[in-house]
Amino acid sequence: MGVGKLSIAIAAAIALAAGPVVSGTISGVVKIDFKKIPPAKPVKMQTDPDCVAKHTEPHMSEKYVVDADKNVKFAFVYLKTGLEEQTFETPTRPGKLDQVGCAYAPRVMGLMVGQPLMILNSDRIMHNVNMTPKVNEGFNKAMPAKIRKLPVRGTHFSQPEVMIRFKCDVHPWMSAYVGVLPHPFFAVSAADGSFTIEDVPPGKYTIEAWHEFFAGQVQEIEVADGALTVNFGLKPPSRK
Repeated sequence: MGVGKLSIAIAAAIALAAGPVVSGTISGVVKIDFKKIPPAKPVKMQTDPDCVAKHTEPHMSEKYVVDADKNVKFAFVYLKTGLEEQTFETPTRPGKLDQVGCAYAPRVMGLMVGQPLMILNSDRIMHNVNMTPKVNEGFNKAMPAKIRKLPVRGTHFSQPEVMIRFKCDVHPWMSAYVGVLPHPFFAVSAADGSFTIEDVPPGKYTIEAWHEFFAGQVQEIEVADGALTVNFGLKPPSRK
């Protein structure tokens, strides 16, 4: 056996002895870390009777959604640093952002760099989709009632950016936020504040919980094989 083949055989034997690399799962809960729970507010849609007609009761704002236990919905939790030397395959399947009841659904979502986005209009009324990034390519197109689907090419999301705001120029209360990352390790907190990020490679990371209204929080973590619990307590928004 030659020297080169011997080295490969030794390396393979060492890897086999060490066993397979086991990925980890990060899970936790996002809460607010202050006493007073901000009251929910109804969205004022009176300027468009078609929007009002889509609701049997007032539509509550999703700028912040907090339950009685201080759990926060729509926080974007993602690995901020620690994966710079790794690459991940971009999904070809588009993400989906709908317009339902004159509101974006979901309010917060994530995409990978280069992943396309399909924007839907389930309202069948006039909307305008205005994507307002700071580092990526902008997108601003009308969606009349007859247009049900509007594809946004992955080239519009060529760089990481947390977050990109989407808004409707016809209905100024409509907002959505899309985080664009070079990896798939992100999640959006549910109504009970819970989130889960699976199949995370072992390593040291900076993890962030971003929120459009509350002040976000950053933590340093280390993922090994198995499960890791990371909880967040978001502070009131800055008054600056």
